[in-house]
Amino acid sequence: MSDTLAHIGAWGRWLLVVALLMTKCYVFDVLVAQPEHIEWLTSDFLANGAVAAILALLVTFTPRRYPIFILLGVADGWMIANILFYRSYRLFITWSQFTLIGNMEGFWGSIIPYCSLSLLLFPALTIPALLCYVWPAKRFRWLESAGVLLLGVILSMSGAYSRYRQEKPALGDAPFTAEWLNPCDLPEVLSAPVWESERQTAKYIHYHSILSYPLFIVRDVVHSYLLRSDDQWTEEELQELNRLIGPVVPQEPVPGNLLIVLLESFESWLLDSYDANGQPVCGALKNYIATHNVLFVEDVETQIQYGMSGDGQLIVNTGLYPIMEGVACVDYAYNTYPNLAHFYPNSAVVNPCKNVWNQRTISAAYGYRHLIEPKGDNMFEWNDSIVMDQIIDYFNATPSPCCVMGITVSGHMPFDLHPDNVAVPDTMPVLFQHYLQTAHFTDRQLGRLLSWADTASVMQNATIVITGDHRIFHAWINDEIREYGLRANLPFGVCYAGCPFIIAGPKVAQRTLQKGLQVDIFTTTLHAIGQSNYFWQGTGHNLLEDYTVSASEGNLRRQISDKLIRTDYFGQIE
Repeated sequence: MSDTLAHIGAWGRWLLVVALLMTKCYVFDVLVAQPEHIEWLTSDFLANGAVAAILALLVTFTPRRYPIFILLGVADGWMIANILFYRSYRLFITWSQFTLIGNMEGFWGSIIPYCSLSLLLFPALTIPALLCYVWPAKRFRWLESAGVLLLGVILSMSGAYSRYRQEKPALGDAPFTAEWLNPCDLPEVLSAPVWESERQTAKYIHYHSILSYPLFIVRDVVHSYLLRSDDQWTEEELQELNRLIGPVVPQEPVPGNLLIVLLESFESWLLDSYDANGQPVCGALKNYIATHNVLFVEDVETQIQYGMSGDGQLIVNTGLYPIMEGVACVDYAYNTYPNLAHFYPNSAVVNPCKNVWNQRTISAAYGYRHLIEPKGDNMFEWNDSIVMDQIIDYFNATPSPCCVMGITVSGHMPFDLHPDNVAVPDTMPVLFQHYLQTAHFTDRQLGRLLSWADTASVMQNATIVITGDHRIFHAWINDEIREYGLRANLPFGVCYAGCPFIIAGPKVAQRTLQKGLQVDIFTTTLHAIGQSNYFWQGTGHNLLEDYTVSASEGNLRRQISDKLIRTDYFGQIE
């Protein structure tokens, strides 16, 4: 009798772990998607059931009970980490993300706003596993284990066929083939193009569950680091590359100094924001746009990938898209890059956070001859006021022409470094209050720099570029932010927000555009400093002139850019 109870207990433990794992998967789906967009289909239940059944076998193959808590605990950590990464980057964790952990040092506070009490659902769902201690310890026999494996295979195959039937109306004559049964990849007819790998990842998780996502990561490692099959150029890519790269000719003299200011997390709608007293939050920048001959692009679509600020610097300095897996400034920091800084005999990066995003190495790769950064170990030793002072000091002490890229830091999430005392409505979420107050501080310091540039002799005929390095708010950050964004009619409330782009200089005529791309900044700046004959004009377009873009051009150029970086193409030219 006791043996029978123990045998029943083993099956009971297995069923409980299967149920808990599947429930965690559905909680994950709810927390990464807006609830109104959730649509669970038969294929989802079967796929989740398949992987849960096989994973639960691990804890019933031994009479010990603690593996249950290890398995569920690891699943909790994996799901919570992916949710936080998704809320931060709109992407899921891939193998290449593990190389970036060092860049998070000092910035752990930036993930706090993405945490919510809802994340406690995962450990709460582990509590029912305590019931396993009530059941007698018993492990599965080999025959039972084989049966569970067979059940998992059947569920997986059934899910694949259900998925095929679900997509059949849109697939036309595409047959059901063995490709649909591949447990660690999507059928080609469903896969997004390689340059949209994040969408492919999202589809994979939707169809197979977050628990089997590590299989996708293994496939990615094999594909990216071992096979390297996508390094081969297609005929279409070569034709487009020939249009992008021209002959190497002597460079023209630059008209004056170049100043580039990358504003941390600065979104375009800030320029239309007002405090509780009706005063503009970014009055200095608004006044500069209104009183100077500038090209002002109201909303630039940011095109960063995994590298956030590191990718923003890459795009602005080189006109290249970020690589599709990994981060160029970390993985390919010793490459040769086309850049803006090499046109100037003197150049510097003012970096307030010592060596974040591999700044010491990548500054030289981007053509800068000097790196100005704090001497101490305090990650936030410099605020934006000090950054502006360092920029002014360098220009005053350096013969023209010279180039400086200043990077701000006060606007870094969670926006509590250097906020100004700005009157904001109490009904506004606290995170938003801090964001506006910090933006006002940055704007005030930027206004001081621009006022100096208006009168300084060294800035006559200078070209000035001001833009944000990346967006920061997403509609999926949390319910409070999403609801406020919708009520206040802010762009990110409907899943979109960009950064502004302002450029002034002797070759710039006054113009306002509503939309642009981040890769356009490099090309536009090249023309503004008189380098329209440079052999590399970037993957963007010159916003000083009118242009049209074909629907597929951006995707093709992203794909080309990825190969240019990974093969160090410009190093071969040099």
